Amino acid sequence: MHKARIPSFREPSLGRFGPLRRFVAITLTVWPVLGVYMITDHHQVSLPTAVVMPSCVPFWPALALPYLGLMFVTWLLPVAIRDDRLFRACLGALAIAYLLTIPWWILLPTTLPRPALQDGWSTACYRWLVMVDPPNNVMPCGHGIGPVVGAWFAGRDRPTWRWWLVGLLVLGLPSIAFTWQHRPVDILFGIGAAAIGIAFAEALFRTKKRRLEDLGSTPANHDHISRP
Repeated sequence: MHKARIPSFREPSLGRFGPLRRFVAITLTVWPVLGVYMITDHHQVSLPTAVVMPSCVPFWPALALPYLGLMFVTWLLPVAIRDDRLFRACLGALAIAYLLTIPWWILLPTTLPRPALQDGWSTACYRWLVMVDPPNNVMPCGHGIGPVVGAWFAGRDRPTWRWWLVGLLVLGLPSIAFTWQHRPVDILFGIGAAAIGIAFAEALFRTKKRRLEDLGSTPANHDHISRP
């Protein structure tokens, strides 16, 4: 009688959800949200409420490049999550956070007037941003949700990455305010939505993991994998 190897449900679930499938899954999650953002950004259902940036926040249009870079973090960082269950939890957290955010853009539209822009090479990227992204959908900020959620689950999967992921957020998230895309309070609201999504996804992840561990420890589970 040969015994098949009994999988340990305490080990990461690796290899069944490869990089290509992860890339496709995160693409099908992130880009439709971006499409909804752009539609509601360009075609608001009612007159938006104008909000004001606090006077303590500087306007640094040169930071438009790291601001746009956060979009690629949202899109590509989850591909690095090797554990299948953590990756699915990441997708779930993103879905919950965006579902909490999008209704605000539709039902309570806001706009944030931007300062006058000076000529110069440092503002070239910002000028392109202004052309494609009107100053609407200010509250709450959806731009920081993806980096926060992605960094959380990538850090859970790859503990050695945690410090540079924290640095990425510390250096990247302020660019959202310094480019006057969103106020600091809008960013905090977005991070709050991300935190709620993470909390729900983590709870489901732990519940499913516990059930799998219980299943793996039952005698019946050991018997049915025996073969001659």
